[in-house]
Amino acid sequence: MTIHSFEDLSAREQPDLRKPPQWAESLLVPLLKPGDRETISGDLLEEYREERLPRLGHARADFWYIRQVLSIVCFQRFEGGPMKSVVLLLSFFTLAATAWLGVMEMVLHHPGSVFRIFIAILLACQSLSTILFLVFRGHGRFQIFLNISGFLIAMFGIWSVVSILRAAHFEGYVLLIGLALILQGVLTIATLATRGTDKVSGQLPGTHSAP
Repeated sequence: MTIHSFEDLSAREQPDLRKPPQWAESLLVPLLKPGDRETISGDLLEEYREERLPRLGHARADFWYIRQVLSIVCFQRFEGGPMKSVVLLLSFFTLAATAWLGVMEMVLHHPGSVFRIFIAILLACQSLSTILFLVFRGHGRFQIFLNISGFLIAMFGIWSVVSILRAAHFEGYVLLIGLALILQGVLTIATLATRGTDKVSGQLPGTHSAP
C-alpha cells in the first residue's frame, strides 16, 4: 500500500495548489523581459489553476500551459518589427542552406571541397550568431562583430552572384543563396543600426514616446 504525504493529498483535494510543469515555468521566466516576468507568469498561473485545471483536468491543463508558454516566448523574443523578422528568416534559411552545402561537400569530396566546407562553416556560424543575438537581445562588442560579418557576407553574396552568372554551368541554388546572403548582410547592418539609434534616443534626457 502506497503512503502519500499530506502535501500530495492536499494538492489533489485543492486544485489551486497544483502546479504546471516545472520545466515550462523555468523556460518562461528567464526569457521574459524583466518588467513582464511577475505579471505574465502570475496571470498565466492564475488562469491555469482557476479556470483550466478544474475544467480540463491535469494533463490537458498542462498541455494548455505549455502551449501558452511557447506562444508567449515566441512573441516576446521575435517581436521587433518586420525588418528583424526578415533578418531572422533569412538567417534561418542561410543557416540551413550552408549546413546542407557543407554536408554535401563532405559526402561528395569534389576538388577544393575542404575550402568550401570551411566557407560553409563560417557562413553558418554567422547566421547562427545573428539569430542568437536578435533572439536574446544581445548588445556590446558582439554587435560590432555582427556589423563587420554582415558586411562580409554581403560582399561574399555579391561575389557568388557575379561568379555564377558568368559561369559556364548555371546553378540556381548558388544564385538563390548568394541573393539571400546579400539581403541578410544589408538588413543585419540596418537592423543593428536601428537598435543602436533606439537605445541612444531612449537614454537622452527629455526624450519621451508619443502619447
